Amino acid sequence: MSRFLPNLVEAAEDLVRLETTCLPRDERQADSRARGLAQHHATYRFNYTHVSPLAICDAVPIRDEFSFGWLKVIVERVLVALANRAELETISELRDYHHARHRLVKSLFAGGLDRVREIKQVAREALRLENRIGASREHAEDIGEYAALFRTIGLPGVARNFMDDSLFAELRVAGPNPVMLRRLTGPDDRLPLTEALFQVGAPGDSLAAAFAEARMYLADYALLDGAEAGDFPNGQKYLAAPLALFVVNKATGRLQPVAIQCHQRPGPDNPVFTPRDGWNWTIAKTFVEIADGNVHEALTHLGRTHLSMEPFVVSTYRQLAGNHPLHLLLQPHFEGTLAINEAAWRHLIASRGAVEKLFSASLPAAQGLAASGVREQQIMQSLLPLTLRDRGVDDTSALPHYPYRDDALLYWNAIRPWVESYSRLYYGGDRDVAEDVELQAWVRELSAPDGGRLSGLPQGGQKIETRSELTDLLTFVVFTCSVQHAAVNFPQYDHMSYAPNMPLAAYQPPPTKTTGATEADYLKTLPTLDMAELQMELGYLLGTAHYTELGGYSAEAFGGDLRVASLVNQFQASLRDLGDEIERRNATRPVAYTTLVPSGIPQSINV
Repeated sequence: MSRFLPNLVEAAEDLVRLETTCLPRDERQADSRARGLAQHHATYRFNYTHVSPLAICDAVPIRDEFSFGWLKVIVERVLVALANRAELETISELRDYHHARHRLVKSLFAGGLDRVREIKQVAREALRLENRIGASREHAEDIGEYAALFRTIGLPGVARNFMDDSLFAELRVAGPNPVMLRRLTGPDDRLPLTEALFQVGAPGDSLAAAFAEARMYLADYALLDGAEAGDFPNGQKYLAAPLALFVVNKATGRLQPVAIQCHQRPGPDNPVFTPRDGWNWTIAKTFVEIADGNVHEALTHLGRTHLSMEPFVVSTYRQLAGNHPLHLLLQPHFEGTLAINEAAWRHLIASRGAVEKLFSASLPAAQGLAASGVREQQIMQSLLPLTLRDRGVDDTSALPHYPYRDDALLYWNAIRPWVESYSRLYYGGDRDVAEDVELQAWVRELSAPDGGRLSGLPQGGQKIETRSELTDLLTFVVFTCSVQHAAVNFPQYDHMSYAPNMPLAAYQPPPTKTTGATEADYLKTLPTLDMAELQMELGYLLGTAHYTELGGYSAEAFGGDLRVASLVNQFQASLRDLGDEIERRNATRPVAYTTLVPSGIPQSINV
């Protein structure tokens, strides 16, 4: 009981403070405000060893643990996954064990709130994914064996055309990691491409015209160059740092692949593969997908959504009082984040966890990718319009088909006016921003070596001087917690649960010649069936669990400030309008991009 009492008292004090949303200068209960902040300083502390050297919450407070509503969503997925395991199990005793676990979870959930502790333990076990699975540890002898793993878990549609070059290109602009593409302004010396090789993939086109018309794009995985490959649990794995070249087809406006090189430096054992190279081309594409999957999971997804937002959560609770308007704005976008991040570092990226099992990259290499994703990110240069411009993919006439870009920008352009109009309620001008002592303490802690350790914050992380800077930063946080995380999380089921489409590991090295590979060589490159089953389960669990929806603020949000209601209504109307626009776009797109429909975007990083 002693652990719960301070939190109940703290919650009661928060309710009192929330009656009057205000900046520190307008606080009438300064002592109460100071006590609340002091309590949060003691409750929320940074730890730099959980995912070294990143700033992670030392211990998740009870108030930030998973809600019963979230547990309900997760347990529903766990039940499906357990049933799938039982269907795959060939040993009767183990099949009975999985059925028994299924019945246990179902009965625990039937107990409702009275069984929350037991349900939380089941959810933690599901995230650990360490129980014996039913598939063989051998490689498939036929590609159909991967689809056969899906029993109660539905087989995603991508299994029908995963080998098509058109899908390979589509994943660069609408897949799980749609942020790797960069426009080329001229030839890249690392990729010696002749006109003859180019025209294999783009017949009737020319290199000179493609460069002149800004139609050449490169997916470059140089950050994997030299990365250590793992060998757990089924033997040596292989990881490449490929270069994948694409051109925009002038007739269709869509990308098409023209060349792949599996390593960064050209040489006799590192040829340029083209679509005429049969199984060698298929294997080269597979190494691109493996690189993309490793970068996606460790850096784009874990590093630049989950872990980069953790310091914002901790510093918001430590430095902004419970009735500070920015605390109230951000709190709904932080629900469940500390808890899911703790589950990730305790289980998924821990020794012998799912990451070490599934990835080609060794565990230290994967952890290093995640850490570098946070440490090297320059926050104020990571605003969506700036990142698109930096990669040269903002020109819709040069790159007409880029669903992630186009739909994500709709949300950016809806979120920014919302947070700007909200902040204007409390900040009359730049001076009000500069004089907010809690806000300035917040930004300083976000960048401090003994704080959040983030880079690229306004004024070197020392001060926010203008309302425009504040609006940009708040937009980045809200967008990352909702839209960006949705964009990189939910394709884990649609595109990644079926391992042949985006394997996370290779079990043979890349080919050193453009001819000679067979289907058997391709199958030996793919993950073993037990790892494919694990990838399926993890992709299903994380890629289908939607909890909350962007814009769905509770009636208690914003401290009862009646002025906010009309602004929320305007934001919600904007979301409905952009949802209609996405529906219209999908009706004419060659492939519908449903990842960013409004109903699929949670408020926060909670899975």
